[in-house]
Amino acid sequence: MDNGNTTPRPEVPMASVSLKLPPFWSHDPALWFCQVEAQFTTRGIKTQQTKYAYVISSLQSEIAAEVRDLLLKPPEKDPYEVIKRELIRRTSESEQKRLHQLLTAEELGDRKPSQLLRRMRQLLGDRTLEVSILRQLFLQRLPVNAQLILASTSATVGLDQLAAIADKILEVNPNTSPISAIEPAPPHSAPTEIQQLRGLISELTAQVAALKTEVRQRSRSRGRVLRNTSTNRQHVGNATSDSPGMCWYHQKYGTAAQNCRAPCNFSSVANNSENAQANA
Repeated sequence: MDNGNTTPRPEVPMASVSLKLPPFWSHDPALWFCQVEAQFTTRGIKTQQTKYAYVISSLQSEIAAEVRDLLLKPPEKDPYEVIKRELIRRTSESEQKRLHQLLTAEELGDRKPSQLLRRMRQLLGDRTLEVSILRQLFLQRLPVNAQLILASTSATVGLDQLAAIADKILEVNPNTSPISAIEPAPPHSAPTEIQQLRGLISELTAQVAALKTEVRQRSRSRGRVLRNTSTNRQHVGNATSDSPGMCWYHQKYGTAAQNCRAPCNFSSVANNSENAQANA
């Protein structure tokens, strides 16, 4: 029976609520900690020891090996801040490696151009790079057709807007082969794009000239055939007009006559005309 003196139950600390952090992101440790700390805030987790425990429980074995000393002997002061600092320092790509990736190795792959641009900025880190240089590096990673389209607009729009336009270009024509990072070509390397275009134009010009020559030859041959046919018809026509022994139909229509009335000697007259042509 409740007499009003019931002792209130103690509140369950928010930290005791089950929390599962995502696996550690070795490709972007700083971003991983940003997300983890947001979860700590929403769950009311504030103590260094609790944060430290959650972090080390979410590390993959190869990542844990990088901070083995801090796991076997946890820092006595600010363990979470120490583990955070060392994880970022030991697992992040070195500045030299990131710059090498940015300048030579980073490719578009199956990403959108805007995603590539964000990745390039991530590799750049805290370093500053002239926008014109970053723009050129970005354009070099795009397919050739996108480069040609963007060439006239790249100087008039911002880099983010340029990436958005490139996204739309590849959405319309996705079946293009992206090219990898372009390195300066040596003097005796393959022909430049302009030289390739000139060669293609020369080849097409030669093909067109050959087609024109073939058409002229066919036209001349056809003209000779038509003249010979006309001459034969004239001979037959003359033969029939000078032959009073032919019927009215053959006198008027010659070889095209559809009727014939006897007496008619059209066949013999036509044969004589053909024999005369053969003897000539």
